[in-house]
Amino acid sequence: MQASDRVLAGRYAAALFQAASAKGEEQKVQADLGSAHKLLLDAMAALRHPRVPPASKKKLLHDAIGDKVGATTLGFLNLLVDKKRFELMVMVSAVYAKLAAEKRGAAKAHVRTAKPLSPDELKTLAAKLKTFSGKEIELDVKEDPELIGGIAVKIGDWVLDSSLRGQLRRLKESFN
Repeated sequence: MQASDRVLAGRYAAALFQAASAKGEEQKVQADLGSAHKLLLDAMAALRHPRVPPASKKKLLHDAIGDKVGATTLGFLNLLVDKKRFELMVMVSAVYAKLAAEKRGAAKAHVRTAKPLSPDELKTLAAKLKTFSGKEIELDVKEDPELIGGIAVKIGDWVLDSSLRGQLRRLKESFN
């Protein structure tokens, strides 16, 4: 994906968020985008293919998700078909989720750990990140044995890497 696609996805997500906010449907549209993505996994290749006519893509959309998502979401997905930008759907969904979280005063923390964290450790981590960021924290925790030990956290543009791998990398850079 090119940088221009990310910018375009951000614009589509902002427009969709604004439309959903005007109707008070921010959370419903976010849930619909997640549902649509899951329901359309098998159809994504056809929806992205430039030689499939828009009418066929819209019929595919309607058949797969027509009654399972709201009118705002279905209208938006039809717009992506009309503009030949359906490949942006996943990125638009991700940016939309970020916008919705910001409006709720929340932030998503992407956490990588070398070992699984206990529920108490997760609760403590969320509390400390909330204190640091001033926002409610939604944790997205993944195990990454390549970290060797420790933890790496990313919230928005802010990154904390206290993993052993990160410390070794910084030590190596200091010798060069």
